[in-house]
Amino acid sequence: MKDSFTVIKKLLKRIPIIKRIYPSVIKKIYSYLNTDEINYEYFGLKLKGNIKEPMDKEIFLFSEYEHLQIDYLLRLMKETKFDYFIDVGANSGLYSMVVAKNDCKIKIKSFEPIKKTILKFKENIQLNENLNNIEIFEFGLSNKNSKLLMKSLKKKNYIQTGGFGVAQNGEILNNLHTEYAEFKKGDDIFSFENKNIILKIDAEGHEKEVIQGLENNLNKNSILLQIEIFDKNFDVMNNILKDKNFNQIHMIKSDGKKDYYYKNY
Repeated sequence: MKDSFTVIKKLLKRIPIIKRIYPSVIKKIYSYLNTDEINYEYFGLKLKGNIKEPMDKEIFLFSEYEHLQIDYLLRLMKETKFDYFIDVGANSGLYSMVVAKNDCKIKIKSFEPIKKTILKFKENIQLNENLNNIEIFEFGLSNKNSKLLMKSLKKKNYIQTGGFGVAQNGEILNNLHTEYAEFKKGDDIFSFENKNIILKIDAEGHEKEVIQGLENNLNKNSILLQIEIFDKNFDVMNNILKDKNFNQIHMIKSDGKKDYYYKNY
């Protein structure tokens, strides 16, 4: 019955008028109930979220959010035994928790610099059993140790926890929420040799600095890389990865973003 309901919700997204009206109706219902908190399940996980948060809303309403990417990653995990899953830009921990649920032996290191998002991540871990292999680091990764100005959309006094990105010099930040967050050089935090590693990077445009800060680990290990790259940054990032002996093996476009898959083995 639950699977049938999931299929129905996915079909609703394909009907343009329903896709427009359905979210508005649900949000009005929750507004009438005087709550924004929602509870839902995704990839077998119990999750708590906010109806105003785009990722939470997408999963709650349509049972979809990077479903293709997660399915592909799980398929690769079945084909190869990995020692570590490094989640850079973990957000509220969806990927880390899915990986933990599907492999209790893989060691997971999750990096997220936004305090409010970390709290949500920890709360969702508590809702589920046997996710004991996740280690959360309350800072982001970059090419040096520093505090960086972060930006996020703010709508009707709600600050979107997903989509936080590093503000660029000279960028106009009017009507955006901003706060400083801590970043550290990845190679200063962990050093592995001869390990099979999944490295997932979702850094909202800061991926070049993440890669630069992990140079030693990239050189000494077999890496399966999932990385979100904006179109304007693709040529630069692709050349950087090629120079580090990474070959592109796949690309998935969904939910308005592109995730690229590389490996150096």
